[in-house]
Amino acid sequence: MGFLRNFFKSDEELKNDYEKERQKWIKGGAIEENKSGFGTKKMYKINKEISRRTAKKWKNDPRRNKDPNFRWTDANRWDKD
Repeated sequence: MGFLRNFFKSDEELKNDYEKERQKWIKGGAIEENKSGFGTKKMYKINKEISRRTAKKWKNDPRRNKDPNFRWTDANRWDKD
């Protein structure tokens, strides 16, 4: 049931768990032991779940412009007149 551990937690609980793990990783000499600067496997899994949820929310956002030819830079270009 390891991979479902984060599935039933709220977004706030996941963020708190990630921050606790990050603080523990930093106190343990994060840069010295891991030259790449990436966190632990647990941090990676929590981050992956947070990213998945964020992408799902963004995809279902009704305010999002779903036109594939829309560029966000065009949104304010014509308001300058």
